[in-house]
Order: sequence, then structure tokens, then C-alpha cells
Amino acid sequence: MPPASTTASMETTLAAIVAHPTRARCFVILTERTASPVEIAQEIGKDVGHVGYHVRKLLALDLIELVDERPVRGAVEHFYRAIERAVVTEGEFAQQSVEEREVFTRYTLQLMVADAARAMDEHTFDARANRVATRMPMLVDEEGFQELSALHTEVLERHMEIQARSAERMTKSGEEGIPTSASSLFFEVPTRRRRLNDES
Repeated sequence: MPPASTTASMETTLAAIVAHPTRARCFVILTERTASPVEIAQEIGKDVGHVGYHVRKLLALDLIELVDERPVRGAVEHFYRAIERAVVTEGEFAQQSVEEREVFTRYTLQLMVADAARAMDEHTFDARANRVATRMPMLVDEEGFQELSALHTEVLERHMEIQARSAERMTKSGEEGIPTSASSLFFEVPTRRRRLNDES
């Protein structure tokens, strides 16, 4: 268990990220690639001044770092990237309200749908026979829910390990690499209610 001071720091950081939807969106984008406030503003359809404000907040929290500066039309465009991934632990999530959790969840779902739609449009989704797309409704008890939650967390950790090994091999081989997106969802669904005419 992390020290109380560390836990408090994590909770404060998470709360600061989800304090505004734009800030959360900026952070997620910067975990995926290097970008400037101008580029982020164009992507999410927000005013660059508004985006720049939230990027500066992330910088002040030491969640992102400045990696490049480029002269553009008499000004300097700043490029940032995240220092850490947008991964929220169960303990951090437990300290947040449902509304705060939904900030990350809504944006994650938007990214997942956008990734899938673009892959379908470009015909890459089913280009490989070993691609994975599954949906598995289940009924489990509380212990089963905890076990499945732990399983999905382990899968995320394996993803990161595989990505790290791939990066090491590609550095040596010069292979360009295969752009991929791995998504995982595990959640409780509402109980289906019988229609009134079925109850009579």
C-alpha cells in the first residue's frame, strides 16, 4: 500500500485532470503522441486559448513535458507529450465521484469508437484474420466480478510488456511497425426490465 502522502498526491492529481473535460481530453491525446495546443484545439474543435490554458495546467502538475519548439509565422509553437500514461488505478477511481469517473470513461469510449470507425473505413479492421473483436454478456457473483476485473487489469499489463518488447526489437531491426489499437471494456450493465404486458 502506498504511503498516505503518495496516495493523497495521486488523488489530487487525478482530481485536477478530471476537473474539466477539455483538460482530460488534452491529457489523453498527449499520452498517445506529441502535440501542440494548436493541433489539439483543431482536433477537438475548441479555441486554442482555452486549450492552451488547460495544457499549461497539466504542465504545472508535471503530467506533461515540453519536448519541442518551432517558429511559426513570427511566433513559437510549443509541443508537449505526457510523462505518464492515462491509466487510473482502482484505488484512485474509488476516491472519485461517478461524475468525475465518467469524464475519462466518456472520452475513452469516444476514442475507441473513432479508432474502430476509421479502421472500418480504411478496411484495416478485418485485414488480419487474427484480429480480435468479442462481446460476452455474463451473469456473475461478486467474487466473479472481482476476478474478471483483475483479469482485465492483467491483460492491460501484458499489453504494455508486449509493446515494450516490440519497441526494443524494432529499434534493432528497423522495422516500421504495425499501428494497432487495443481496447478492453468490463462493466456492470443495467438489469433488463420485463415489459409491462409480459408481467400480466
